Order: sequence, then structure tokens, then C-alpha cells
Amino acid sequence: MSKVVHGGNLDELSRTFKLNKESLIDFSANINPLGINKKVKDAIINALEEVERYPDITYFNLKYGISDFEGVNYEDLVLGNGAAEVIFNLVRSIKPKKVLIPAPTFGEYEEAALSINSSIEYYYLKEENNWIIDEDIINHINEDIDMVFICNPNNPTGILTEKEVIINIAKKALSTNTILAIDESFLDFIRDGENYSVINLLKEYNNIFIIKSMTKLFAIPGIRIGYGMCENKEIIKNMELVSVPWNINILAEKATLEAIKDKEYINRTISYIQKEKNYLYKELNKFNDIKVFNPSVNFIMFKIINNIDLKLELMKENIIIRSCNNYIGLDESYYRVAVRTREENDNLIMALKKVIN
Repeated sequence: MSKVVHGGNLDELSRTFKLNKESLIDFSANINPLGINKKVKDAIINALEEVERYPDITYFNLKYGISDFEGVNYEDLVLGNGAAEVIFNLVRSIKPKKVLIPAPTFGEYEEAALSINSSIEYYYLKEENNWIIDEDIINHINEDIDMVFICNPNNPTGILTEKEVIINIAKKALSTNTILAIDESFLDFIRDGENYSVINLLKEYNNIFIIKSMTKLFAIPGIRIGYGMCENKEIIKNMELVSVPWNINILAEKATLEAIKDKEYINRTISYIQKEKNYLYKELNKFNDIKVFNPSVNFIMFKIINNIDLKLELMKENIIIRSCNNYIGLDESYYRVAVRTREENDNLIMALKKVIN
């Protein structure tokens, strides 16, 4: 089993292709282009005074802060060293024999399932259907399926799944004793994200487990912090049993508590992403050789018609993009770019004109 390839791997690319890391513009990782909030940065610096002590092993303050931020009970939270650890701990605690995963989607779901030798059934999304997760996915859920993963909005397609569809999937999954894991890590970038979130359904459906990442919205991927939410006490208990002690360091704890307090930063991020997403989508659509898929969030997937290695060619222009050829269901003609600042987005467009034309 090969490891999932992610965006943001500038160190590896710099070593492999002899690039100057400092001169690269990274469109491969979907991180908030506004950068780390100064208040959060100061909180991390101040927390250095506490690194000589262990964090609170119960994470009492951190859990209560997140529970207030999300509007869930303290007892319904489980923490992870990034959303990736939450995904792996969920799978390792439940030990599903068979997992249903849409394709294409985030590769960690597949990797987590394979790490415990689960068999995987893929629900293939179709380009001609705009990559949407349709209600016919319900026909794939039966007593043999122990777990279903859904990323909403989906990565890398950027397509949202309607809440009504999620509810119908949850109902079917409940009847077959199937766990429905929903990754809402990118919903915080969307103005009306609460209309798609199913956090308010946790009380009604104890088979729903919601995954969240703090690193994307708050631009702290190097800190590593994520969490899961579920009303099923057995799932939470079993996840705590497989989790290592002190999996969240003191810097991540203090950064998170400061980040979730700053609503102004969150609102500014949402407005900025909306504006730059629309701009970049419009500019990309001007290329005859590119088919762009309408995004909902802070990244855009597109398909290039002519036969060039776009990632390699753009590296020559000091721009890093995400090739999607390692996603199940996609090939080397598909790419994903993050929404960055206006200056960086313009640099991407200029580089594309040079490379494609």
C-alpha cells in the first residue's frame, strides 16, 4: 500500500527538483490565503512558556472551547493530531469489514480503511453528472457495509452534497447499522455552510460521525489539530481507547482556543475566499484548453485538454499545483488549485498563459 500524496509538500519537491522553496507559490494546499491570524501567532509564542509541562491530558478547556464553537456537548468530542488522526482512529476503533467510499475523494479514507485490511467498495462520481453524490448511493448501502465516508464539500471536486441527500443516506445507514462519517472540514469556508452541515442531526442519528480540521481555515497546518463529533458514546469511548495520550501539544491547544474566538477573522476569510474564488474561476474559464468545474469552496478542480504535464511545466515558473492523477476515478488530465491572494492568482493565470499558449 502506497502512502497518499498530498499537496503542500514543498520540502520534498524542492529536494527532488532542485527548487528554491522560498520562491515557490503553493497552489497545491488548500490553506487560508490570509495566513495565520496574528492573535493566534501571539498565542503560540506565549505558549512556549508552557512547553516544559505536559498538556492537560483530559483537554478540558480545549474541548469546552470547541464544544461552544460548534454547539455540541463536551462529551461528544474526540480530538486528533489533525483530521487525519481522527479518521484513522475512527476506523481503528470500529474495525469495519467493508467501507463505501465515493471516488474521487480525499485519499485518507481509503488509506485508513486499508490500514486495518478493510475491503472497499467505490461509489464512482461522474463528470457528466457534475461529480455530485446522488441519492442512488443509497442503493450501495446494505448490511455488508459497515462504514460510509462522505466529504462535504468534496475534495478535490469542490462539489457540495445537499443536506437532504445526507439525511436520506443517514436514514438508510441507520437501518443497516452502518456508520456514516462526514468530513465537513471545508464547510467553514462557505457563507451558508450551516445549511449543509449535519451537526444538528447528531442527536437524531447516533450513527453520524462528523470530522473537522482546524488547520485549513486558520492557516496552521504545521500545528496539526482536528476533532470529531458524535452522539454515540460507544464510538467516542472506543476512539479514546485507541488514541495515544497527549496527542495534542500545548501550542496547538492554545492556538485553537485563540482561533475560535476571532469571529471577525472567520468572516473576513469567508468574504475574501468568495471574491477570489469567483475571480479565479472566471479567469480559468477563459482558457479554451481548460474545462473548469464550478467550485463551492477555496479550491478549484479543472481538466486540461491538451497533452502536457501541467504540474511539471508550472514548476518551471515557480508555481506548485496539485495533480489529481492519484485520486481514484481521475487521470493525469485533472488538476486542483487552491484559491490564493489576488497577486498570487494573477501569477498563476500569467504562468498558465505562458505554458498553455
